[in-house]
Amino acid sequence: MIVSSRRNLAERCLERGYSLDQVMPCVIAQDGDEWTIDVDHPAYPRHPKPGFEPPQPAPAAPSHGPGTELSKLLKRFGIEPTPTCVCRAKAAQMDAWGVEECSKPERIEEVVGVMREEAKDRGLPFVDTAARLLVRRAIANARKAEARRARGSQRHD
Repeated sequence: MIVSSRRNLAERCLERGYSLDQVMPCVIAQDGDEWTIDVDHPAYPRHPKPGFEPPQPAPAAPSHGPGTELSKLLKRFGIEPTPTCVCRAKAAQMDAWGVEECSKPERIEEVVGVMREEAKDRGLPFVDTAARLLVRRAIANARKAEARRARGSQRHD
């Protein structure tokens, strides 16, 4: 059993080719936006729906920002995106948010929640405090990289 938000379950459904209606039997209880979910229930979208092909993102130009920095940190621990995870999409979203938006506590918790779900799906141990530290380190690294880029562009002006 896990307690999660409706939005997290809806995102999981989209990632795996299910509608929220199809997986509702795995929802044990609802308290507003906080849902108790039986992840061992057959309706839980543990794996992609048979025949579902997740859309492949177009190759993007190298990016920068907190998401890119978090991806680099996770790669040091041997954790890389899989074809069915939302890692690349969340990293791109973090890059689009930028350092200031990612620094907000609610954004940090959102990213930690995605990391927690992905760790669970992969059978990896997970510690919230360590994940928050990684996210904050990624934000700090992105802030430093922005400063370096700003100094570099001033030299070329």
